[in-house]
Amino acid sequence: MLNVQAMPTPAQWQPTGGRHAIEPAPDAHYSPLQEIHDLLRYDSPLRTSGETELFQRRRLKAGQSALVMGQPFDGLYVVRLGTLKTLITNVDGGVHVLGFPMKGNLLGFDGIYQNAYMSEVVALTDCDLIRIPAAELFADRISNHLEHMAYWASSREITQEQEAYSLTRSVKSEARVARFLHTMSRRFEAMGWSPSRFILPMTRRDIGHHLSVTVETVSRAFSALVQVGIIEVEFREIRILDRDALRNFER
Repeated sequence: MLNVQAMPTPAQWQPTGGRHAIEPAPDAHYSPLQEIHDLLRYDSPLRTSGETELFQRRRLKAGQSALVMGQPFDGLYVVRLGTLKTLITNVDGGVHVLGFPMKGNLLGFDGIYQNAYMSEVVALTDCDLIRIPAAELFADRISNHLEHMAYWASSREITQEQEAYSLTRSVKSEARVARFLHTMSRRFEAMGWSPSRFILPMTRRDIGHHLSVTVETVSRAFSALVQVGIIEVEFREIRILDRDALRNFER
């Protein structure tokens, strides 16, 4: 059971334990709708009326929370730069990492249903987010391209989470780690980066919390993949030598 109590109103919500959502900096920058379209990799062309819509950006340092469980919904966020982790805390204090949003991912869509965010989002690296205000997202328009993009991207995020959940149930522990690396390879490739050589922004403990395995299992899986010549590892840098073997690893 999740540790979710009755949701506070905006006036009632107060950060606890020193963790809180980041407020926009005084020198905040802005991004146009076209940049959101490109980051989300929306598969339909953007049609605008000629007006330039600008959306405020938020900058976070590694370790800061972008969103907190129970915080009133105030909009969606598109990851412009950096990597984060989304997590939930159970009543027993256990943590489960839902995923690792990166460039082009959409944050906060779980806050629409009950008008409050249902998970915490923490920056793993310095990040830059673009905020889509709720008032703008659900504006009364004949054709709201922003709303269409948000729904489309939300569906993609749900699909990714379902895929991640299946990893924790359908294969052996060490194979989960192998498939996680293969998924990361595909995500880096989709962003235009090398699918065969990348640096993991998350710790092995984060990976374990995501896959429901111990940190020892993650390390053991890395060692096993190195021994059979599928990957090379140097600290957090991963070099994939055989992507097909990585995808099909069943040890």
